[in-house]
Amino acid sequence: MPSVLLPGDPDRVSKTASVLKQVKEIGRRREFQMARGMWNDAPITVCSTGIGGPSTEIAVVELANLGMKRGIRVGGMGATDPSMPLGSFLIVDTALRNTGTARVYDRSSEPIPASAEIVEALERAAKALNLPFRRGAIYTTDSYYWGQERLARPGADPRELPTAGLMRQLTEAGAVGMDMECEALFAVGRALGVQVGAVLAVHGNRATDQWLEDYEETQHNLIRLAATAVSFLDAR
Repeated sequence: MPSVLLPGDPDRVSKTASVLKQVKEIGRRREFQMARGMWNDAPITVCSTGIGGPSTEIAVVELANLGMKRGIRVGGMGATDPSMPLGSFLIVDTALRNTGTARVYDRSSEPIPASAEIVEALERAAKALNLPFRRGAIYTTDSYYWGQERLARPGADPRELPTAGLMRQLTEAGAVGMDMECEALFAVGRALGVQVGAVLAVHGNRATDQWLEDYEETQHNLIRLAATAVSFLDAR
C-alpha cells in the first residue's frame, strides 16, 4: 500500500467507491476503516484516522509498518481567511505547532512542512481538474471548542474565552485555517520516513460565519484531487 488517502471520518472511506474503481472494503475497527481501489491505473488505499492527533498517530504508525510510503490527508477545515470560498481547497504546505502528539515526534517549535513532492503533485492535480484552491499554512489544535475559539456553552461571553482573539492571531501568524490532524500526520510521518501532505476542503469559513450545507460534490472532488495527485506521483 504505497499510497494512502487519510480522511478523518470512517464513513468517508466507503464514499470513495463513487470515485475510485474496483473498490474493496478491507475492514473496520473502532475509528479505523480501510478500503482499496484504483484511479488511472494507480492503486490507492484509503484509511480513516478518526479525530485528532492520538488516533492519527496510531493510523500512521500502523500503516507505515504495513508498507505506506506516502500519506495524504483528505479532510475538512474551518477557514480563518474571509477570502476563501466554501467548497474550495487548501493544499497545506505547513502545519503550525500546537498539539501534544506532534511534540513527541518533533520537539522543535518550528512549523512542520509537508513533503514538497506531494504539495507539488496536489497543486498540479487541482489545476488539471480546474478546482478552486490555494496553498497555505494550517493551524492544528487538539481542541474543538475553546481551542478553536468556539463557545462550549450557549450564551457564554466570547470575550471571556481564554483563546479570545485566536483567529486574529492565526492570521498574523500566516495560517488560513484550522484542523485537528495535519500537524500529527506531518510529524509522525516525517519521523518514520513517510512522505506526507494534505488537501483540505473548506467546510466552513469562521471569518464570515458561512457553512457548507451540501458536502457531496466537495467530498467527491476532494478524493478526485488527491487520487489524481497520486497518479502523477506514481508516473514519475
